[in-house]
Parts: sequence; C-alpha cells; structure tokens
Amino acid sequence: MPSIPSPPSPLATRLWISFSIIGILVGLIAGSMFYFEFKNINAAGWGFVSAVVAGVTLFVHIQYVRDVWKTKAYRLTYFMYSGCFFQLAGVSGIVAYLTLAITQKEPMVVYGENSYIVVVWCFMTLKWGFSLFYSSRNYRRLYADQYQLTTANDNEVYT
Repeated sequence: MPSIPSPPSPLATRLWISFSIIGILVGLIAGSMFYFEFKNINAAGWGFVSAVVAGVTLFVHIQYVRDVWKTKAYRLTYFMYSGCFFQLAGVSGIVAYLTLAITQKEPMVVYGENSYIVVVWCFMTLKWGFSLFYSSRNYRRLYADQYQLTTANDNEVYT
C-alpha cells in the first residue's frame, strides 16, 4: 500500500518558486542575447521556450501556495501532460541538434548558428518540463489522497 505523501515544507516551496523565477529570467535574457547579439535564432527560440515552461512551473507552485489545487486538483493532470510534452520536445531537440553538430563538424563558437548551444537550451527545456511534471504529479497525489478525488463517473479514484 503506497504511503500518504506529505506536503512540501514552506522552505522547499519557496526554493521551487525562487528557482522558477530565476529560470524565467535566465531564459528571457539568454533568448534575447542569442537573438539580438549572437544571431542564433534556434538557441533564442529554445531559451524562450525554456522561460515559458519555467513560468508554467512557477504558476503551479503559486497556485499551490494559494490553495487553489484543493478545489481544482484535476487540472494538475493537464500540467503533467504538458510537462511530458516538453520533456519529449527537449529530448528530441537534444538528439536532433547534437546529430547536426556532429555530422556537420561544427566548431564550438558563440556567434552564428551553432548547434551545441542549442543542445544546452534543449536540455534546459527538458529540465523545466521534468520539473513541471514532477511538481504537478506531487501536488496531484497530495490532494488525491487528502480529498479522494474522483473522476466524472465517480467510479475511479485518482492515484
């Protein structure tokens, strides 16, 4: 029988919120720098995507602090699926851009279209996608155990 999950400590929640804010800022700054300064559109796009996923993760944590998930915990399932999608996008980007960089024998330079830098930002998107999935799943489990959330049919219990 699975154990009942315990709610995260206030310190852990504050740390997750802080990391998400830092992720948003770093993604926006990096995306802007790669677009305007280094002319690497692919890295800029992945930097902005990483910032968006960090923003969604921040939203999930802030909604937990505001106790919104007590009444609308079923919506966390959509955030879990979004996290899985961004993880898949990040892995796909890592494989694609790393393959391009190796087959085209690209040097590791900052200016221009460099695929190695894009791989880094695909990894950041993967990381934020996992963070979104993990936190949404934990909050969903927490409220499913506390309130025995049921589906629309009231036949199945979320686990």
